[in-house]
Amino acid sequence: MLLPAEVEARITLPILRAVVAKRLINEQRLNQQQVAKMLGLTQAAVSNYIRNVRGLAFGLENSEDIQTVASWIVTKILQSSDRLTIIYAFNDAVRYIKRKKIICPLHKKIEPELDINNCNVCCE
Repeated sequence: MLLPAEVEARITLPILRAVVAKRLINEQRLNQQQVAKMLGLTQAAVSNYIRNVRGLAFGLENSEDIQTVASWIVTKILQSSDRLTIIYAFNDAVRYIKRKKIICPLHKKIEPELDINNCNVCCE
């Protein structure tokens, strides 16, 4: 049984980090070390996100909702590199993704017996 917190840690956060890292590097022209410092990651982790080794294995990176929350996170990061602000931005993004049930189909793939139509664990 995979709990929603595990889905967040294994799927949601890596997707968000990958999309945010790519945006900061491709659109803002920051280097991997700068992005790593902003996100509290290692440069190697950022490299893995950029090379699609981590985070983008689930095909959700092009979702309009994922792109929207990633844009919001990038804006918050660029406005303030304060660690607490960035934590809040990621946490708010994860809550939004949970409320919108964006990750539920992936959770269902991992656990086929899960009835995602009647599950509201993440929404409570």
